[in-house]
Amino acid sequence: MKSNKKGFTLIEMVIAIGILAVLAVGIMRLFLTSQVSHQKAVDLDYAVLETNALIERFQDIKGSPGNGSSFTIYYNDKWERTNIIESNIQYAIYGDLAKLSDDKAGLLHLDLRVVRLKPYILEKNGENEIYKISVIIEDLSYWGEDK
Repeated sequence: MKSNKKGFTLIEMVIAIGILAVLAVGIMRLFLTSQVSHQKAVDLDYAVLETNALIERFQDIKGSPGNGSSFTIYYNDKWERTNIIESNIQYAIYGDLAKLSDDKAGLLHLDLRVVRLKPYILEKNGENEIYKISVIIEDLSYWGEDK
């Protein structure tokens, strides 16, 4: 016997909507993952640019630090320098500058570490290291050279 009713049954609709929901969750997770990967790439670009600018500034240093010095520079979400009082601090560059050794006077060791202070979407840990570099800089005043 042939039925004249056309269309989907309720169970067919529930199954179809369930399959679509599972696929939609997977696609949304894919979009969020791609957004985080893009943000990490942008952060790496800015981190390299900022550390290179700092290294160039330290190339002009005159006079060695006695026992070394440490510093921190804070940035907001647009990679603009900011102070610690502001609440929208997103990134920090931690730096350490010290004499390389007593035997190698006139040379300084500079360590720079760039971190993101707030976690990325879908990530749980708070502080993510973006970039790290260690360089040796000449103290031009030791050599008697001035730029």
